[in-house]
Amino acid sequence: MKFCIPPRIVYWLFGLFLAAVAGLTGLWFTGAAQVRDQIAAMGRSAVGANGIFTVQKLDITGFPFSFETRLSGVLMAGRDRRGAWEWRADKAVLNLSPWRGGAVTFDLAGGHHLRFRAGRVPMEIELTAARAPGEARPGTGGAPHLIRIAPQNINAHEITTGARLTADKTSFELFVATAPNGTEPAAGLLVDLRGIKLPESLGKFLGPKLDHFSAEVQLMGPPPVPIDRRSLTRWRDGGGSLELKSLALQWGPAKVDGSGTLTVDTLLQPEASFAARITGFEETADALVAAGLIRAQEAQGVKLLLSLMARRSDPGRGAEIRVPITIQERVIYVGPARLTRLPLIRW
Repeated sequence: MKFCIPPRIVYWLFGLFLAAVAGLTGLWFTGAAQVRDQIAAMGRSAVGANGIFTVQKLDITGFPFSFETRLSGVLMAGRDRRGAWEWRADKAVLNLSPWRGGAVTFDLAGGHHLRFRAGRVPMEIELTAARAPGEARPGTGGAPHLIRIAPQNINAHEITTGARLTADKTSFELFVATAPNGTEPAAGLLVDLRGIKLPESLGKFLGPKLDHFSAEVQLMGPPPVPIDRRSLTRWRDGGGSLELKSLALQWGPAKVDGSGTLTVDTLLQPEASFAARITGFEETADALVAAGLIRAQEAQGVKLLLSLMARRSDPGRGAEIRVPITIQERVIYVGPARLTRLPLIRW
């Protein structure tokens, strides 16, 4: 017996299919329009009432289930108490949905041009990254706002000074509390940097390449934003501090692991106290002498003192020390020994 579907059922199913496609298409185009509005709102919020946010071209693809947004010729510019700032990007790729509560994944690979002030110092940086994937999630239910980004194969050029920096691999994770209460961190940052070729002005210290740097930092007290004299004074007077939960550094002969606390003194200069484990301290002192940062006589005194504190946990490894590192009145001390003096920061 041969089974045959009645024609009217076929027509009904086909009509139902067309209605579903039409509904899905309409829903996607409605969502795409909302995504455009969401991007415009995010840009206006970032630059402020008197800022500028423009995009030369914006394309949305991904029908029927996603919204991949490609931006080109991005310009964001504004002004704060330190002066004007500007960010230009050749391109940016965003994946967001009006139904996901504002969560965004992105890739900022390509060229960027930044202009801003760091304290009193004007900065203008050209930067490229082969890849720069990341995500941003707004805080809900008491959870903090979260931003992650992992740029790779970075080339940065500071135009004013001519300084150049390259990096093989980096990652940054920032959280900001939605309702800081004074006892919990207001913000936190996790950083991991690998294969950093330093500018010449920094490379003279312990070598031109920073092999590895990682840190977990928590900000206590009201965030000093923008970073200027007024904000830093308010932060310091409110008991603010930077809690360095962990740090790992491998730079030239020096290997450092530690933790500690940093704040600013009455002149808004760094004041810190760390507990550190250091290997390669003798070679580090010699490198600082070669760079002209400390005198040979001072280096001999530092090496003698630290060698008395050193121990060898393994015959095949170099000596290591566990020692406090402090910064007071712009001078770095390793234990009781004065190491070097920091330059004055002019806010």
